[in-house]
This record gives sequence, C-alpha cells and structure tokens, in this order.
Amino acid sequence: MAEIEGLVRALREGDDAAKMTAARELSNLAYANSARAIAEAGGVPLLVDFLRDGSADTKWQAAWTLRSLAYTNAANRVLIAEAGGIPPLVELLRDGNAAAKNAAVWALASLASNNDANAVAIAATAGFEALVQLARRGRVTVGNAFLGPVVRNAGVPAKRKAALIVAALLRDCVPDSVPRELKALIGPYL
Repeated sequence: MAEIEGLVRALREGDDAAKMTAARELSNLAYANSARAIAEAGGVPLLVDFLRDGSADTKWQAAWTLRSLAYTNAANRVLIAEAGGIPPLVELLRDGNAAAKNAAVWALASLASNNDANAVAIAATAGFEALVQLARRGRVTVGNAFLGPVVRNAGVPAKRKAALIVAALLRDCVPDSVPRELKALIGPYL
C-alpha cells in the first residue's frame, strides 16, 4: 500500500516525467490485484484530470491506466464514470493521436463491460448516432471503424434506456405544425 500511495503522490505532485512513470506503474499494479487499493488511494480522479489537462503522452498513459483499473475491477468502472472520466475519453477518441485513440477505445470498452449505465453514458456523450446504434444493436462505434466498437453487446436495459433517450430527442423535434392527433399516433413509436 505504501508503494501505491507514493505513486499516487507522484501523480499529484510530480513533474510530467514522474506522472507518466507513476501512471505506468499504477497500470501494472492494477493487473496485480491492486486496482481497489489504487482507487482507495485517490488515483482515479487524478488520472481523469490528466485526461482533461495533460500532454498528449500523459493523456494516452492516463487512458491506458484507467483501462487497467476498469478492466480488473467492476467498482472502479463506476468510480471512473462518477469522476467524470467518460467525456474526456470520448474526446480523446475523437481528437487524440493514434495511440491515444487506441487507449481510449480500450478504456471505454472496459468501462462499458457489464455496466449498462456506463454504456448509455458513453453513447450519450458520443452523440445521437451512437445512441441510435446502442438502441438498435447494443454496440457503439465512434469514429474510425478500425478502432472497433467502444461498447460491445450492451444489455437490454442499456438498449431500452438509449431508445427512450432517442425517442425523447425525436419527440422534441416534431414541429408544432403537426396536428396533435398525429403526434399522439406517432408518439409511442418515437
């Protein structure tokens, strides 16, 4: 635990090189059954901050470390989402370099694994098309197809919630000039 606390302290107080080294070491430790201890030491919010404000290399390493934390621990999937990790990962997927995009795909896929709430949050952050994909197929691909789906085979609750969000968005787009009777007829299908 002292090693993890020292690495988290380096994330908080170190220079860019120390932060990169600490994030890389934490990623390795997450696979050695230390994911819970890393979260308890406060590593998750710091890594999410790097996704927002770090250099390109720091963002890549932060995404990869969050992937490691999410992949090995279901509670961390919730914690990362609560710390605001989904929007900067989706942004990294859109705007990062090739390595960062790859890390973001893996991190988002890990966050969505067996977590319908995260699957819906990822689709909602990615945009309307992703919500429609989730509602239809339970899968979401964002951007370049070679990266693969960021949400794979989400469960029925995720599909249902995505469909309800899409329906609400479409309902709000129906012009006021459409007669009320027609809106009532198409309402259940929106």
